[in-house]
Parts: sequence; C-alpha cells; structure tokens
Amino acid sequence: MKSFKPYLSLAKTTVDFTLDVVLSGNKDQTITSIEQQEVKKNEQAYWGVIITLSSETQVVNGPDRPIFSTTIGIPLEKADKYKTVKCIVQQKMQEERLGPPADEETDIDFTDSNN
Repeated sequence: MKSFKPYLSLAKTTVDFTLDVVLSGNKDQTITSIEQQEVKKNEQAYWGVIITLSSETQVVNGPDRPIFSTTIGIPLEKADKYKTVKCIVQQKMQEERLGPPADEETDIDFTDSNN
C-alpha cells in the first residue's frame, strides 16, 4: 500500500453516497480533519473530500505504518452537479519541519458507486 494514497469505495443508498477511504500514514500521524467542498483542478470542478493528517496529535505505541479508515457521507444531490469525487490527503507538518509534501489524491466517479 502506497503511503498517503487514498483507496476508495463508493456506495449509493437511498439517503446518500457512502465513501469508504483507507490510507496508510506515518507512525506519528493521526487524522485531524475531514472536510468536503468543491475542488477545482485544471479548470474542472470536482466534489472534494479533503483528509488532513498531522503529527501534532500522536498515538502512543502505534504501528510504524498505521492504516487509517473512515466513512464519509456525501449528499445525493452532489452527483447532479459533479461527475467525480476527488479524495485528497494533505499533511500538516510541525513548525520546525520543512514544508509539507505534495498531496496524494484518488478520484472516483459517482456512476461507479455500488447500488
């Protein structure tokens, strides 16, 4: 499993879309936030799910390569406006470290959902 690259599964229910995300991080990191908003890349609009990892809060005695998993509900109407969900993993670094590494991302189309 490539570190920080999100692996996705999307299911559609009568209430919403359910996005399951699995990713691998560093030993000293935890998920500090999950946000949803429109994301634009190359003049194309996507529905974005942004997961932020940080070492500001740490799990003591955790594994060297922790596996994080989370489930996010996405309103059904987002599929009317956007074709694709873009899941982006950002890393927030502590002040004394050099700048953050590049974001990792994975896309999945709303039409790829398991009904």
